[in-house]
Amino acid sequence: MLYLYLGLSFGAAFLLSHKPIEVPLFFLGAFVALVILHVLVLAVASLFVNKKDPDPKRFPFYRKLLTLSIDPLLTLGGVQVKLVGADRLPEGGFLLVGNHRSDFDPITAIYALRDRGLTFVTKKENIDIPVGGRLIAGSGCISLDRSDDKQGLLVIRQAVRRIREGEAIGIYPEGTRSKTGELLPFRVGCFKAAQWAKCPLVVLKTKGTEDIGHNFFLRRTPVTLTVAAVLPYDEIADLTTQEIGDRVRAILTESQEGESKWSE
Repeated sequence: MLYLYLGLSFGAAFLLSHKPIEVPLFFLGAFVALVILHVLVLAVASLFVNKKDPDPKRFPFYRKLLTLSIDPLLTLGGVQVKLVGADRLPEGGFLLVGNHRSDFDPITAIYALRDRGLTFVTKKENIDIPVGGRLIAGSGCISLDRSDDKQGLLVIRQAVRRIREGEAIGIYPEGTRSKTGELLPFRVGCFKAAQWAKCPLVVLKTKGTEDIGHNFFLRRTPVTLTVAAVLPYDEIADLTTQEIGDRVRAILTESQEGESKWSE
């Protein structure tokens, strides 16, 4: 999308300018106009989303708008996302879990797994973000009130139903981002979604997103998302959620230690 806008801006600049010195001004004006138009389209489209829907549904139109907006955002910010192990992803629905380093984690994951239509369970505060919150609601993200245990059970049941329908649903067991890089305690109840849906559990290792906020627009930020493991349903069916959590933690910790040894 960004390159399309740049191409259109260059074309408009050469068509409308009469002197070489006018080209940069027309280019900048056309590009800004296209960005403003894009934002207006998002704002208008978001007005038709019911962000308080207790049973959110994924609309392809909003999903497309979301991915088309993430692409230029990451490109302009100098974020380069690399997905490692995509060939390990199972067919059909699955539950995706991983470490949580930054607010950019779900954004980069949705972008990297855009062909799989990944959506997330997200805290309800994110749904209240102007424009963006309604877009993620319209794209199918499930709102979670972390202070309401009963609503948490409802969210798990919603995730189970959608996974059974073939969707990929993501959730961060830590519940909030880690500011140190060390894994926080898991809220192990989320693993019930994989057991109840009888689906594979995909463990995604995220590295580099913690630097995006500092580098945005200033320097390049490489981000690597690694499919660290895929646990078939048969391997987790008889485990307690705590045992599943311990196994996921071991996988993520092992991958971190491997990276540290490699860097040495």
